[in-house]
Amino acid sequence: MTKIWLTTAAVLAMTSGAVIAQTTSSSTTTTQSTTAVPGPSGTATVDTTTQHKVDKQGLVTDSTKSTTSGVTVSPAGDTTSTKKSTETTTVR
Repeated sequence: MTKIWLTTAAVLAMTSGAVIAQTTSSSTTTTQSTTAVPGPSGTATVDTTTQHKVDKQGLVTDSTKSTTSGVTVSPAGDTTSTKKSTETTTVR
């Protein structure tokens, strides 16, 4: 009889721990913006995505990715396309 009670107590303790582990969560916030920037001889577009993430253990990750692309026109009428990407990740 004692063995049954000990087994029951052990099962309840394990399932309670599993329920507590399952209630922790993570959160992610993502912000994206696009800005058109007029230039003297063309236009540029800046696309920025920022993500703030907190995982189950409380680890915070901030990520930012910016892409600048544009077209310039020379006085002779020639066009040049450019694209530059920058990505930064910080883990705390």
